[in-house]
This record gives sequence, structure tokens and C-alpha cells, in this order.
Amino acid sequence: MVSAALMAASTAAIAVPIPINENFDDISTLGASGWSMVNNSSPAGETGWFQGNSGVFEAQSGAADSYIAANFLNAGFGGTIDNWLITPTVQLFGYADLSFSTRSGGAFPDALEVYFNETGSINPADFVLLGSLPLGSYPLDWTTINLQYTGSVDASFAFRYHVENTAENGDYIGIDSVQVKAVPEPEVLSLFALGLLLTPLAVRRRRARA
Repeated sequence: MVSAALMAASTAAIAVPIPINENFDDISTLGASGWSMVNNSSPAGETGWFQGNSGVFEAQSGAADSYIAANFLNAGFGGTIDNWLITPTVQLFGYADLSFSTRSGGAFPDALEVYFNETGSINPADFVLLGSLPLGSYPLDWTTINLQYTGSVDASFAFRYHVENTAENGDYIGIDSVQVKAVPEPEVLSLFALGLLLTPLAVRRRRARA
């Protein structure tokens, strides 16, 4: 029973760390936390990523404006929105769960793509598609999206607000409650648990010799 308890404790200790837990209470602090914003929209518009506007809709949780937002003004009229929000590079076990909440204002179709990057670069060309919300399928109420990543020990993720022809598409989107949870391989858990189990045995042997 003691062995089983130790193994369960070790599993819980490793499986639940949260390298990223961002609620966007104040997006002016994101740069200091390792986040990056790259707006490649063409032609350039009036806005980029900005603090959520509670007058459009309120945050998924927390203060009414505690989310990050972008809108059709990311690009000039009739242009293409190509606006990136990039997380810090985090140390993972090669496996991770990415979750976030998002919604659209809904007056015109929106779209979002999610990427990962294993190079440490913030160049959008170095990112690989992980999942997407295609044009016209964006939720109109806060919806939690869950994606799984398998790959390098170090990785970053990116949200790409990508809409073509802002004369007909693009409205207003919000992103909230971003979490990246590192999930180790089963072999890592087994070795870590074995180490915990062997420690009390070694202590007992030393006591016996004394």
C-alpha cells in the first residue's frame, strides 16, 4: 500500500505542472513574460493584439476585460489579416496539452490557426500547424479548445488570426485562459516512481548497518 501511494504521488507531481498559465489580466506585461506579437497583415491596419474590450463582450473568467483581442482593423480594408500571438518557449517532456478559450463577435466570419515551433524562433515561417478554426466555424460564445502536442522537449505555440479580404470577413475575436501542461512519457513516470520507492529502502539498509 505504501508503494502504491508513493507511485500515485509521483505521478501527480509530474503530470500536472503548468509551464504556461495566462489569463491576460494585463497584456502590457506579456513581453516581460516572453510572449511575442508579430503582425504581418497586409496592408497594415490600425490595430494589433489589444486588451479585451468588455463593451464587445466580457472575459471568459476574471475581470471583464481580462482577455486578449484582435479585430478586422488588424489589416486595411479589403486586406489580409495575418496576426500572430506567440507564447514563450517552455520546457516540456515531449508531450503537452494546450488549452485555451476563444470566441468571436460574430458579425462577420473569423478564423484562427494554432501552431507549434521547436526552433526557439519567433519567425512565423518556423511554425507548424497544430489545429484550426476555419472561416465561418468560430464559436459565438466562449468555448474551450484542447490540443495535444508531441515532439521536442522545448517548444513554443502561436495563435494566428488569419482572415482574407476584410471587406467581407473578419470581425473581433478574444482569447482567454491559455494553459500548456507538460505531460511526461510513461517511461519517465515509471523511472521517477522507482526512484522514490528505492529511497526508503536505502535508508532502511543504512539503519540496519548502524
